[in-house]
Amino acid sequence: MRLSTQFMFQSRIDSLSKAMTGYNDLSSRLSAGQTLLTPSDDPTGASQAVTLQSALSRMSQFDMARTYAQDALGQEDNTLGSIANLLSEDLSEKIVAAGNGAYSDEDRQALATELQGIRDNLLDLANTKNSDGRYIFGGYKTGSAPFQDDGTYVGGDTAMTQVVADGAEMQVGHTGSDVFMSGTADDLFASLDAAISALQQPVTNDADRQALQDTLDSTNRSIKSNIDNLGKVRAVVGTNLQQLETLGFSADALGIDTQSHLQETLGSDWDSMITLLSQSKMSEFALNSSMTVFQSMQQLNIFNIVG
Repeated sequence: MRLSTQFMFQSRIDSLSKAMTGYNDLSSRLSAGQTLLTPSDDPTGASQAVTLQSALSRMSQFDMARTYAQDALGQEDNTLGSIANLLSEDLSEKIVAAGNGAYSDEDRQALATELQGIRDNLLDLANTKNSDGRYIFGGYKTGSAPFQDDGTYVGGDTAMTQVVADGAEMQVGHTGSDVFMSGTADDLFASLDAAISALQQPVTNDADRQALQDTLDSTNRSIKSNIDNLGKVRAVVGTNLQQLETLGFSADALGIDTQSHLQETLGSDWDSMITLLSQSKMSEFALNSSMTVFQSMQQLNIFNIVG
């Protein structure tokens, strides 16, 4: 009888210990908000969780890259819009009109002063910086002004690009030479400088007038070429911004799906949590029952005698 009593007593202790261990385990998982705590819980699930977490991390990196690309392209688009406002058809008309006989030397000087102001504003725009103090039209040479005061382009030869998704690399800026056609026959700053210089010279004979007209015609052609070129550049920027938006929508959908799959794998989804909570309640009930029974057995005289 003594051995049988000890056996029953030990059995009840083991049952209580098991109930307590089970309850603590469920409580730990409930506190962590997931059923998968260690690789030994589910080796396959743990491996899959690592893969999914890595995928989400990569998605986050691409999200940041797209945000940078959108900011860069958005600022470039705003700057290009300001440039377009200066390179208006009205400017071309003024340059054409300056070549007729109705303009006096004083009129041409006034137009030269106006063109100089436009040219200076264009140079400021060409040397625009982003919020980080980097020049947006310098290609990969972002640390120094891409244009010198005389309009010479000294920036980089390669436009900035950014990897914005798996297998998708996008141009996120243009070099100043691409925007202002630097180094070509239609170099905007060189053309404006030529027109300004010609307008500042007095016209005393037909030869002077013809030379002025030739310079103004050339400048006007360059301005029109720059306007056309600017439209093409802005079209590229607009297309890339639209593509980024589309990529963003697709990435958001994929991210939600991947996150949901990860939660299911880790057991942190709503269904798993509801099941875990239910199991925890049942385990708590079992633990309380075991403790009650154990306390009752301790109070029996036979156990008091056995001690």
